[in-house]
Amino acid sequence: MATLFNTPEIAEFYVKYRPVYPAFVYDKIFQVLDDGSAGKNRQFAVDVGCGSGQSTRQLAEHFDRVLGLDSSEAQLNEARSKFCSGVSNAVFRCETADRLSEVVEDGSADVVTIATALHFFASKSFFEKCLKVLKNGGVMAAYCYSFKMDGWDNVEVGRLFQEFFRDFLREYFDQRVKHVFNKYEDLLSILAEVFPKTERFIRTAVEKRSLNEVGGFIRSMSAYRSYLEQNPNCEDPVIPLISRLKVAYGVDSEDEPVVNMPMEYFMIIGKKNLKKI
Repeated sequence: MATLFNTPEIAEFYVKYRPVYPAFVYDKIFQVLDDGSAGKNRQFAVDVGCGSGQSTRQLAEHFDRVLGLDSSEAQLNEARSKFCSGVSNAVFRCETADRLSEVVEDGSADVVTIATALHFFASKSFFEKCLKVLKNGGVMAAYCYSFKMDGWDNVEVGRLFQEFFRDFLREYFDQRVKHVFNKYEDLLSILAEVFPKTERFIRTAVEKRSLNEVGGFIRSMSAYRSYLEQNPNCEDPVIPLISRLKVAYGVDSEDEPVVNMPMEYFMIIGKKNLKKI
């Protein structure tokens, strides 16, 4: 699985086609972080599994320092050279998630975030490492997104997406992606074994995309890459999907922003006890 994300091609797709997280994701994190605190805690954030830096860059707008960790050097190269180019308060290290407490000093981080990555390395041990590096009152927030299979403004488009993801692509997803399908609900119970205060947050947003952007987003998925590896001589499955979507929307161009894409953002949050320990 790691090799699926550790190539320049997939890293470029992440930069170009993966969504930037909506402001309400960070508003929720800050709401939990600031609750019970005398002031705003915005000194140091750690972004685990940072990939090409979408979340890292957004965190850098709010924190004095941000450390991005990822096991893929290709992804980090994209983060440094493109998405986070010129962001002076963000630094990156090629490290796996299980080394978090070896890389980050105990009790030093205000926030540990994991954006669209937790499902690949979630465990009680990892949550314990997050707890260890957080300050008292610090927050661990793991957030992700998925297509909603309902809520499309075009019935035929909704049917085509359901057919593509449920009946075709889903069998190629890594088994760990099951956590995404249930919106991290199963991981919340594990988190609650470690953190004294936990919650899950879910919110839907409709985002405007061109068919070209939709195709690029699908091509950045691990399931798509797995399909190509297992079926090297088959046609790119995105091509007929985009052709059918063009008919459904009645357009010729793949660059026109015609897709009102319903996205579901979900997050599990753990807060470290404010009391001295």
